[in-house]
Amino acid sequence: MNNQKTTEKINHAVCSGSLALTLAAIVAVAMFACPSAAWSQIPEWTAYNTGNSGLPYNGVTAIAIDAQGAVWIGTGRWWAHAGGGLAKFDGANWTIYKTSNSELPDNDHVSLSIDADGNTWSGTENGLSKFDGTNWTVYQTHNSGLPSNHAGAPTLDAEGNAWIATFPDGGLAKFDGENWTVYHTGNSGLPNNFVTDVAIDAYGNIWAGTWGGVARFDGQNWTVYNTSNSALPHNDVSFLDADGQGNVWAGTYGGGLAKFNGAVCTAYTTATSGLPDNWIWNLSVDPQGNVWAGTKAGLVRFDGVRWTIYNRNNSGLPDNNVYCIAFDAERNIWIGTQDGGLAVFRPQPVVDFNGDGIVDGMDMCILVEHWQSDYPPCDIAPPPFGDGIVDVQDLIALAEHLFEEVSDPTLVAHWALDDTEGMFAADSVGDNDAFIVGGTEWQPSSGQVDGALQLDGVDGCAIAGPVLNPADGPFSLLAWVNGGAPGQVVVSQQGAANWLAADAEGNLMTELKGTGRSAGPLSCETVITDGQWHRIGLVWDGSHRTLYV
Repeated sequence: MNNQKTTEKINHAVCSGSLALTLAAIVAVAMFACPSAAWSQIPEWTAYNTGNSGLPYNGVTAIAIDAQGAVWIGTGRWWAHAGGGLAKFDGANWTIYKTSNSELPDNDHVSLSIDADGNTWSGTENGLSKFDGTNWTVYQTHNSGLPSNHAGAPTLDAEGNAWIATFPDGGLAKFDGENWTVYHTGNSGLPNNFVTDVAIDAYGNIWAGTWGGVARFDGQNWTVYNTSNSALPHNDVSFLDADGQGNVWAGTYGGGLAKFNGAVCTAYTTATSGLPDNWIWNLSVDPQGNVWAGTKAGLVRFDGVRWTIYNRNNSGLPDNNVYCIAFDAERNIWIGTQDGGLAVFRPQPVVDFNGDGIVDGMDMCILVEHWQSDYPPCDIAPPPFGDGIVDVQDLIALAEHLFEEVSDPTLVAHWALDDTEGMFAADSVGDNDAFIVGGTEWQPSSGQVDGALQLDGVDGCAIAGPVLNPADGPFSLLAWVNGGAPGQVVVSQQGAANWLAADAEGNLMTELKGTGRSAGPLSCETVITDGQWHRIGLVWDGSHRTLYV
């Protein structure tokens, strides 16, 4: 076979299962091998913490962004009374509001929101406050109809009414600016008085997340969804958000995610999806309809088909406990964490479609081949995640990057296999050069991208040392291959499992195994021994195996 090998972070979905293995060494055994370059442009991550910025506390529980683009950060810690107050960051300057220098009722935040007049609302562990930039108005149980001082920031309906979640036993409050109405288990259909969040769907219905399930209120009637009467995976609901298609998404403490499309509920758990953890601290739907969830195991994005996980091992995320998520007007993602402070993620479009290390006419041809189709790899505009169709916007975005070279610092190892002679295949990003043994021959001009290494399929191989440990988090392994025969190996762990190979019919397969029903080898229905070039890959996203051709 012709084998081009690289190890990096990507996401594709063709065949799925689950994985648990520790990598000791890598061996590429095949007939031919050729090089690879970076798979994508590199997203930018910036982390702010108490050591490098004006952030007053490294636990960030709430984020809101005002019309001027200023980021408001509520600090605190879930399940503990701690925090450093409220911070405002305008991109250059930090302004801190605490109980000691303002009328903020508590330094520990539950949530934040900004109303149509530009007021910043802080839901704290000791009441609710409204700040207009100069004056503070504080609402507590002793001076208002707020039923509990443990309150979230309001969710505002089309009439300007503020709907406020309170806990542990205050229920749901509605405030119209003058009058308070409180809904609880004794006077309404609310299933539990521990209310964690409020969302308003496209039809104006009020949704309340509680520790007794989800309640929908249309102004007169209540409908309750719980584990007994729906697919809701857990009754302890943590967070809600509504998308533009009328769906309402619910996160749970320990049960994963749920999507409500009217009365139909669909559950997503670690067992049935790419979720890295079932504990959902927060979720938010971005303007493009992607669902972002903060978990105990990192940040995850779900576009309706694919799950993409960001954690400390594969990104600039400073902490895997993700408390909150917000989006600014430039489509950057702001992320609050338990102990790592605040991060901003600026995704970049993937424009090197063929992975040859340069954006050129070949990439333009690939885009044209998929013109007017829903082809996510080429749907790069509006950035960063496209709009569901390959069109002139994507062409313009690609043209802006023409003739740029691409590099990827997330690569763990990269054997370009463009050497012309010698006993070693150089690792271009590290010191893990591969030792060439057996029946091998360098082919400087025979690869899919530059050179290639021809192996005899008998004892020819390239041996490298330890590269990565799958237990550390998501990873990907890619190779260009050509030729070979059924039953031959492309990449293997020396003395153990075959990572990428051709099965008895010549289809791509992996022997990496997990537990339970997915413990066996995983195969695709694509033949890779047909004498054509194929770019093959194995992806481990933290929960599932994926084979890519």
